[in-house]
Amino acid sequence: MWPLVRQARYLGRYRQIAQILVSHGFGYLVEQLGLVSLLSLPRRVILRVPPPTPLGAAERLCQALVALGPTFVKLGQILSTRPDLLPPDFIAELDKLQDTVPPFPGSIAITTIEAELGQPISDLFREFCLEPLAAASLGQVHAAVLHSGERVAVKVQRPDISIHVATDLAILADLAALAQERTSWGTKYDLVDLTWEFSATLRGELDYRREGRNADRFRRNFTDSPLVYIPRIYWDYTSTRVLTSEYLDGVKINDIAGLERAGINRIGLAHNSMQLILQEVFSHGFFHGDPHPGNFFALPGEVIGVVDFGQVGMLDRETTNQLLLLLVSLVNHDNNGVLRALERIGIVARRDVTPALCRDVQRFTERFVDLPLTELSAQETAEELLALVQRHHLRMPGPMALLLKAIIMMEGTGLQLDPNLDVFGIARPYARQAIDEQISPEAMSKRLFEHGRSLSEAALELPYQLSEALERLNDGEVRVQSRELELRRVAQALVSAANRLAIALVLAAHILGLGMLAIAVGVGDWSGPWPLIMAILGVLGIIFSGLLFGLALLRGREG
Repeated sequence: MWPLVRQARYLGRYRQIAQILVSHGFGYLVEQLGLVSLLSLPRRVILRVPPPTPLGAAERLCQALVALGPTFVKLGQILSTRPDLLPPDFIAELDKLQDTVPPFPGSIAITTIEAELGQPISDLFREFCLEPLAAASLGQVHAAVLHSGERVAVKVQRPDISIHVATDLAILADLAALAQERTSWGTKYDLVDLTWEFSATLRGELDYRREGRNADRFRRNFTDSPLVYIPRIYWDYTSTRVLTSEYLDGVKINDIAGLERAGINRIGLAHNSMQLILQEVFSHGFFHGDPHPGNFFALPGEVIGVVDFGQVGMLDRETTNQLLLLLVSLVNHDNNGVLRALERIGIVARRDVTPALCRDVQRFTERFVDLPLTELSAQETAEELLALVQRHHLRMPGPMALLLKAIIMMEGTGLQLDPNLDVFGIARPYARQAIDEQISPEAMSKRLFEHGRSLSEAALELPYQLSEALERLNDGEVRVQSRELELRRVAQALVSAANRLAIALVLAAHILGLGMLAIAVGVGDWSGPWPLIMAILGVLGIIFSGLLFGLALLRGREG
């Protein structure tokens, strides 16, 4: 018996998963994972089971995920945002896993609402529609009216979904560990870590209060924007499994005929849709992670109403800056700049920089030569970047993969509305503003302080790290074949080198600081007493750096 299925409560689900995989033509995967013992059929029969239909592997995978239930449907939806892990044909099929789960009875939804909110449905709502507006893998949405007359949308979680999800996530963790141990692709992509990320994301989506907080954050971010409308959350009618929000009466953003009937300007709507995601990225660092057309509605005045905040992405300022540097390097055909930006974003590690990768980066940047920004496509650029990532077996950070997917989806929707949409032209003001913020006196002073502190901490920490290494060497944890006299000479040389290196790091920090201050004074709008203060700091820095330099020379002679 396979050792990871000793828990009797999971045996039935393991067997069900194995049988569904075999029935959809994935018997080889069942064998690789060691699940054959769960099935009553002989191994030779399992491996000879033909695919049930003439469909390709991608289509059969989608069918299998639907048959496996909501957890695996969500897994497929998450994987559709990771084109760095799967080929394009699989991504295209997984993109179709939207709203494919049938609804559950409205009476069950009422039972859940009453249990969660602690009141009869008639006390909570003046009207409640039993027929759901939409159904998804984790829950479904019902229209209702409060006693105050306000129309609301009530999102109700599927019955016992949290129990089923917990079981499936435990099984997926076991399967990921097995795949990482027994398959080459499991090791290549660190499936254990990816499964952990998926589990954290799915558990977060099961808490509707978290989704409500996300919606409130978006409302605050777009309070002053006339382009976006975020529905209000009614917290008195919200719990872990019930979410009540303002009802949006709009036209789906990709309903071209409906937009025409409503008299909504499609070109203006397309422009606003791209401004929405650009503001999310460059201004807020907090973006909608599932911008498919079903979550975006056109309201009068080309305003975009946004719903469903279960899946969101977050970017820190440093990542946003590196995205800007990547774009600038591409436009300037700077191959080294592209590599540096990819490294700082977390897509490329230094050990991954091979001659083959450098050649592919050069080919990637060459497509931008003599090409006007108006002819650039965000989707084509992202797809070429992802092809490079796949070719060299690189792994893209989850938020970055989600962002690229969101940009591609929003551009696709925008181009449906306006085939002449100039994405990069719309992005130019946001990029310019972000770059101006990077070279402002305040930003440069902050970076100066952070870099100086990092260098100082590294210099102060180095002797302790060297001492620890020598202790481990002395305790026999590090084996070095050498005579005692030679070892002492090596230790003395290391201590002397470490001292000089520590001093050199501090000296470099001051020189770097002076240089950045000089740049800040030169390019920034420094008025008032700032020039005098900078001059005084510069003189003090030079004196201190000179003292350190003299000390470095003295220590060098002693060594």
